[in-house]
Amino acid sequence: LAAFAVPARADYGVTTKHPLSNPSQAKIDEDVAGTWHTVIKGKTYYLHVGAGNIVGQLNWTELVLVNPGDTKPSFYMHHLIGFPTTIGGESYFNVAHMSRLIPQLRGSKIEQLVSSVERYEIMKYQLTGDHLDIWSADQKLIAEAIAAGRIKGSGGQLDDTPENVIQFIQSSAPKLFPNKFRYTRLKAPESTPPAEGATAPTTPPAPKASTTPMAPTTPGAPRPQKSP
Repeated sequence: LAAFAVPARADYGVTTKHPLSNPSQAKIDEDVAGTWHTVIKGKTYYLHVGAGNIVGQLNWTELVLVNPGDTKPSFYMHHLIGFPTTIGGESYFNVAHMSRLIPQLRGSKIEQLVSSVERYEIMKYQLTGDHLDIWSADQKLIAEAIAAGRIKGSGGQLDDTPENVIQFIQSSAPKLFPNKFRYTRLKAPESTPPAEGATAPTTPPAPKASTTPMAPTTPGAPRPQKSP
């Protein structure tokens, strides 16, 4: 998942066994909550960021990535959870790769949630007005650091203490995060009041439910069954 946007053959953040901060003390970054969009290689992606409705009131953030596709029923979706960490004024997101489907974690206690994490993927992010910038990591730099003994790990994944991972990230910046992806916040359209003397339009009746399943054609926040 490259910067929350492109289905990947490998991890694109700093993959680590341990997160940068204590998961039980996680807090949601309310400023990032909302719906964002970007265009990468001609494809439009929508990113929904919000409170953890699936995992309950644990202050973990849910990320739902949607690509409606160009033709029906093309539709791509990725569902992730995680939490932010601030280090020296810089913001990072601990994306959790789970051993279980996220809907199966409904109502889990924090201990059960953490025990279901296979690994974390660290990505840097920055919010500037209505723009959300996300940086992916240089995998070659990480592999070289592991080989040189600068940080413990194997196969491109760090296996060191959170303190050492933080030190590695800070000492390797800015070369560690060279690739930036920019998202723009989607805002609700402003309603235009009817002209004087005009009749306000009425809301059309809701369509009858169909028994024929259809793939969604507009970006929303449906619940995925499995990551691609």
